[in-house]
Amino acid sequence: MPTPALVAFVIVLWVAIGWSAALFLGRRGHRDPQWYFLGAVLGPFFVSMAVERGRREHRVVERTPRADGTPPPAGEAVTAVVGVDGSAESDRALRDAAALLTGAGTRVVLVMVIDPDVVEFADDTERDRCRALLTDRASWFSGASPVVALVSGQPAGALLDVAEQEGADVLVVGRRGRGVSHRVLGSVAEHVTHHARVPVLLAGPAEHT
Repeated sequence: MPTPALVAFVIVLWVAIGWSAALFLGRRGHRDPQWYFLGAVLGPFFVSMAVERGRREHRVVERTPRADGTPPPAGEAVTAVVGVDGSAESDRALRDAAALLTGAGTRVVLVMVIDPDVVEFADDTERDRCRALLTDRASWFSGASPVVALVSGQPAGALLDVAEQEGADVLVVGRRGRGVSHRVLGSVAEHVTHHARVPVLLAGPAEHT
């Protein structure tokens, strides 16, 4: 008959394996806490599900105006991709971009990365919130009409993919974003800084003027 200590060890191991799989999903953009509950219940059986979901590629859900496959007009000086998530740090990055990236010939692409589950499970409330946030932040760029895009997937990877697709000359992000601590899920700014093929502008702390 199993001893209480052995039973406790098996339970802890079961939950730890499930939570590790949920953490992998979190790093891939699936931030819903319910994945941790599911991981705790299914344990090792949750691993294959998490790997399958986590390997899905980033996808542009909405883009305004729509991309037509043609390159940007000749004469554009700078194309900047700016990450948006509604955090104070992200807003500081947006204000810096609005102040620095002005004038004719500058093209700005505002990108908000959403949880893939929002798309898969048709969470219209969350998608509408993201649309409204992008529309509001686009209004901060006086005299310009930024391209706005909703992308599903892992935030840092999605920003890098969009930067490549849009032919970006610079990426603009906040030092820290919204959500769970970067110590657990990883820092978007840190990942982008280390892997971007173009210069990265990191906004200073939100409390600085």
